[in-house]
This record gives sequence, structure tokens and C-alpha cells, in this order.
Amino acid sequence: MIQMGKVIAVIGLILLITSTITVSTAGSHANIVITDVTPVDLSPGDTKDITLTIKNDGSRDARHITLNFQSSDYISVVGSSSEYIHSINAWTSKEITITVHVAEGAPDGTYEIPITCSFDEYYYTATTGYVTSAMTPTTLGIVFNVRGEIIIDVADLTTDPAEVRPGDDYVTVTATLSNAGEGQAKEVKAELECLDGFKPSKSATNIAYIGILNSGSQSVATFHIDVEEGIEDGYYSLPLTITYKDTNNNDYTITKEVRLLVEPKPDFEVTSVRITPATIRSGDSVRLAITVKNTGSEDAKSVEIRAIRKATQPFDFDERSSYIGDLDIGDEGSGALTFDVETPADPREYLLKIRIRCTGDPDKGDYNVYTFDRTVSVTVSPGAPKHERWSGYGIIIGVIIVLAGGIYYHFRRKR
Repeated sequence: MIQMGKVIAVIGLILLITSTITVSTAGSHANIVITDVTPVDLSPGDTKDITLTIKNDGSRDARHITLNFQSSDYISVVGSSSEYIHSINAWTSKEITITVHVAEGAPDGTYEIPITCSFDEYYYTATTGYVTSAMTPTTLGIVFNVRGEIIIDVADLTTDPAEVRPGDDYVTVTATLSNAGEGQAKEVKAELECLDGFKPSKSATNIAYIGILNSGSQSVATFHIDVEEGIEDGYYSLPLTITYKDTNNNDYTITKEVRLLVEPKPDFEVTSVRITPATIRSGDSVRLAITVKNTGSEDAKSVEIRAIRKATQPFDFDERSSYIGDLDIGDEGSGALTFDVETPADPREYLLKIRIRCTGDPDKGDYNVYTFDRTVSVTVSPGAPKHERWSGYGIIIGVIIVLAGGIYYHFRRKR
């Protein structure tokens, strides 16, 4: 009787324990899932083979598995839209390959291909033997990240002025950037590198911020640069560095080249200066002969020189300008200016500004007017003004004459 009571107590304890345990049915049936998709990153226009890993995540075998793929707006399966797998045993996997195509011009985004999966469950029981039973179809899906390629190029280049010449300042260079790819470019920045002979007109005027450059769109980058005097004419390739981000915030840097044409232009240097008289003082009349040479890359027409007098300089010009004529490349020509030195004038060196003016070569289509400022050194020496020197000379001569007359008269009386 006591033993029977113990048995009943043990049974009750077992029932109590089992009543508190939740019985899990997970994995008790065949279950088809997709565990891997390779690759998942695609670009518009791609047609690629995709490997799918199909797994039976259950404790019973699966047979007669059929996967039906559905197309979306921008991505679809190429060829048959159905894949058949004879069987996948419990807890095992199989790989299949499908081909997908992404439509041209598909915008960046995430796209899913829905899949309807039907299969039979296959298992063994002691009472009925091997059993095959149809399972309820399930909906699966594979997801792809579509990121369009970004192709940025320079579609057009213009300058203002249209003809760039040595010595031009604040030249506007306008580059039209285009995105010929399918992806969107963000935070686009362009920097024009100024090589020897060029420099930014002001700080950062060789940098342009574009912002967003969508697929198929264009945007203008504007720069301002100075062209150094004396640069040789011809084509120059300046690097244009473009940085941007894609929609995943990945950074990119590309370098394009823009070609600038520097047109020919006359240029001049003063090769000789002859001052008459060689030594000048206050009150002198001076002739200043100046020889200039065309050291530029283009013939110069109608060359003339002109003195630019400063108020602080003691020169009063009779002839302030002188016409020289046409000077071909390498030719020299001379002109003369005349002026009087004011009285009084501080004895020292004066830097007289000489402006050389000419026109371009019309045979080359150059009708521009050019001016070049050069300096000539004119030194005023110390000493009395000319009229005072002549007056002093007259007094001395007069004294000499008087003395000579007195001596002559004295000796004559002695006779």
C-alpha cells in the first residue's frame, strides 16, 4: 500500500513537470529557406548569374521543390521563371544558379524578387511507413542592392575672354560636368590645378562646389584664374580633380584634364636708352631716345611710346609721345621724347614710366589694343641751372676783360 502511494506521487510529479514545459514544434517538419544570395550588389543594365543557397531547415526531407520567381519593375529573372529541385534532405542545403537582369536606367535602390515555394514533405512512420504530403506553399524573396555606376566627364569648356592671352587677369573658365552613368553623385567638388604660368585670381577661385549631380544631368563649375605675363602661347593641359560620394557615402576621386589655349601676343622690352646731354641738370633741355624690341609671340602694329609723368617728377615735356610703327617679332624700333628739367630740381635718380602701345596682328585675327608699362632711369645731377651757369660765365669773362683793360691801360701810361 505504501509502495503504491509512492508510485502515484512520482507519476504526479512527472505530470507536474511536463505540464510546465513548452513543447517546441520548430524543425518538426520540412522547411525550405534561402540562406545565401551571391552577389547582391548590381548595377543598372547588369545581366548576371546569381547563386542561391536553398536549405531544408527542418527535420523531415523535402521533395518536389518548385521555386517560382516573379519579376519586379526594374529587376527580373532571365529565361525560365521556375526552378525545380528533386529533393533536399533534412538540415541540408543545395545551390542553384539563376540569371537576373537589371533594367537600364534603374534608379538606385533596393529591389526584391518574390518567390513562391511549393514542396512535399517526405518522412517515415512506424504505422504507415513512408509518407509524402504536400505542404502549404510559402513566400520567399531575394533582395538586391542596385547602385548605378557614376561616370563624370567634362562635357564642355569655355573661357571669358574667349581668347586668352599672356597677362590676362581674372579669366573665367567654365567647365560643364556631366554624369553619363546611372548612379547619383553627391557632394561633388571640382578643383582646377594651376600649373606654372597660371594662378587663382583670388583665394579658392580655382575650386567649385557642385553638390548633387544626378544621372544624365549636367552642372557648371566656374573658376577664375590669372595668366602670367610672358607665358608662351599654345595649349596647356590643366588637371581638374573631381571628388564625390555615391549614395552609400563611398568616396571617389577622379582627375580629368582641361585644355586651355593661350593665344600669341606682342611683348616689349626696352633695349637701349640714350639721353642728350649725357649729364643733365636743372634747366636743361633733354632728348630721350628709347629703343624697344618686340619680344612677344606676335607681330605688333602701330607701336608708339608715351611718357607717363608723375607730379613729383621735375620734367616738363615738349614731346610726350613718339610713333615707332610696326614691329615684327624680334624687331627693334626707336622713338624720342623731349622735355625740360624744371628749376630747381632735386638731384637724384627718377624712374620715368614709359607706356608702349600697339595693336595686335589683324592677319591673325587679333584686333586688340595692348599697353605695356616700362620704366626708364633719368638722373638729374647736382649743379647750377644752365642760365645761372651762363650768367656766372659772363661775370667771369667781364672781370677778365676789365682786368685785361686795366693792365693794358697801365702799361700804356708808362710809355
